[in-house]
Amino acid sequence: MNQQQKVVRSIYQIGASALLTLSTLALNCHHALAIAIGVSPPRFELKLDDSKPKTQVFRVVNIDNQPATFRIYIEGWTLNERNEIQPVKSTEQSLDNWIIVNPVTFTLPPGKTQTIRFSVRPRVKPQAGEHRALIFVEEVNANPQKRNSSAVQILGRFGVAVYAYVGTPKKVGVLNSISVDSKTNNIKASFDISSQGNAYVRMNGQYTIWAANKYPGANSTKKIANLQDQTNKKPDGVLDAGTLPSTPVLPGTRRQLILDISKKLPPGQYVLDVNGDLNGSVIDKGIPFTVTARSK
Repeated sequence: MNQQQKVVRSIYQIGASALLTLSTLALNCHHALAIAIGVSPPRFELKLDDSKPKTQVFRVVNIDNQPATFRIYIEGWTLNERNEIQPVKSTEQSLDNWIIVNPVTFTLPPGKTQTIRFSVRPRVKPQAGEHRALIFVEEVNANPQKRNSSAVQILGRFGVAVYAYVGTPKKVGVLNSISVDSKTNNIKASFDISSQGNAYVRMNGQYTIWAANKYPGANSTKKIANLQDQTNKKPDGVLDAGTLPSTPVLPGTRRQLILDISKKLPPGQYVLDVNGDLNGSVIDKGIPFTVTARSK
């Protein structure tokens, strides 16, 4: 491998946050360069039944402390059984063939913002249903002489998700089950979800971990306001809290969405409480689980 290695990390924004900051560091390396970009909004849902294409806008901000150069390119995508983004081969029915974007390259000083415009112009009559593409914003090392040659070169990219529909999108999500695996050191909750319509479905909401002896019941719990505020006081008995997995489940698929619970829990009785929804269908459940003492 060359002295100047390359590490690429991708953020495929198929979640729900309005602004995502990408700060990428190479792991297990003595030298690393960080990049940081923000993109807003991260997702678009468009109707292709309109006769005239409408121009859409998103913004890219350079949150790094040095200038950065970016390029734009587009790919079709799907999700595999491990919920990983997979590119798909482009056809005449591919949304990525129909998107026109401007500009396709640009350089941003620190703290500055670039407006990106795109429109969808089908080249053939679109088939009914959901069409998907990712508009990638990728940093390129346009000025390598300004970089420390002993550092690891890091390129980052952010995928803005575009969903385009022909006909009425029908988001039909079924939550088949929720289970908690507490047998390992890393506690995980699994959400078994089916998407039975012609468009993707997504969970939204929060989870909390309660001590079982203080759990008031699923009907008595509520979402915690300002959850990200570390100083915000949580209800008595709540040991951990966070947001539900928001990975989409694509139409005609059934997937396991995994929630990693980072809180280290001592042996005892607990309840995973869920306050959220699956495309409008309320999820209000409490799932008891036990953490047992583990042999050393």
